Amino acid sequence: MAPTFPGSRLAVEALGEVAECLDGTVHLAYAQTSALFSGAEPGVAIVAAGFSPHEAHARARRRAWALDLLHRLPHEGAGPLDAAAQELSLTDFVPDLIPGLPPGLLPGLLPGAVDAGRPVVTGTGLLTGRPYALPIEVVWAGDRDCPVEPTTVGVVDKDVPAAVAELLAHDVLSRWWAAPGLPLTRLSTHLDQLLPPGVASAASGLGLGVSAFLLPASDGRIALALVGVAGDGAAIATAAAPTAGEAVGQAFLRAMAARAQPWSTLAAADSLRRFAVWHREADYVTYLERWAVDADPRALDAGEAGAAELTTPDWAAIARRRFGHEPVVVEAGTSHEAVKVVCPGAACYGASPSGATLPCPVL
Repeated sequence: MAPTFPGSRLAVEALGEVAECLDGTVHLAYAQTSALFSGAEPGVAIVAAGFSPHEAHARARRRAWALDLLHRLPHEGAGPLDAAAQELSLTDFVPDLIPGLPPGLLPGLLPGAVDAGRPVVTGTGLLTGRPYALPIEVVWAGDRDCPVEPTTVGVVDKDVPAAVAELLAHDVLSRWWAAPGLPLTRLSTHLDQLLPPGVASAASGLGLGVSAFLLPASDGRIALALVGVAGDGAAIATAAAPTAGEAVGQAFLRAMAARAQPWSTLAAADSLRRFAVWHREADYVTYLERWAVDADPRALDAGEAGAAELTTPDWAAIARRRFGHEPVVVEAGTSHEAVKVVCPGAACYGASPSGATLPCPVL
């Protein structure tokens, strides 16, 4: 019987066994939801990676379930609108949306959207518990005809803190990519130390080149990793974690999942971005190497050795300090479980992909 989540009417069907790759050091899982809108559209199909079969399977099912609900909005609401909810507008998330915007898209972009009857989604502040009314354009997923490019950044595929950490990582990368300043820290020669035993050597043995870097972080208590997996096409991903090893490992798994995800299942904008990275892997690797300096092995050893003494970061508090606003979690479905985290001020929402020669690879 297909597994379901508590209180949800959506069945998540695991199609096929969890597949081993890289000599069994990494596992890939595929999950697909039942048809959207009672059969009107195919269900959401997801590939996830893990260092264990359980990790891969659980993440694939959880992510497919969350994305299915996000596709259904506003057909299936995210709870009744609280009269005391603080309204956030599109310009809170995309401040530069108004200049040059076609007149027909202007109504509803500013506060007052709730009164205008535009679809909104409810959310809850992670630090204050305050109710929010959110523009649906920054919440839903898939191909939509709206002024904001839909994004899967912040989708809950593990837990809410991990989704906030993903917001932070993507924000740092997108800002750095638009205006490189401080150099990246090159970790590629330390992969045996940072990844689980056998992963780096298995990737190399199969002809895959793995490049790993640390992004400059303003908060010294967290590590922000950028990992590229190249070889007959490239995939690049980012992650935030308490230590470099954990951040590199999560970014590596995301890159491996991206390599395995069928492009036909992606939204058009994401598919085009993946296509650019895949076919211009040499350009991306060269660009990253240009801005990178080697890591100090002593500092890296000290950081990983002290990992056991670290406490779990308060990701929501870190996000508020960085963005000037608390993250907001969206709950959906009949069980009202968390499906996505959004935050005004994060550079994860935009009207269109970057016009740079090499668009940012993982937004």
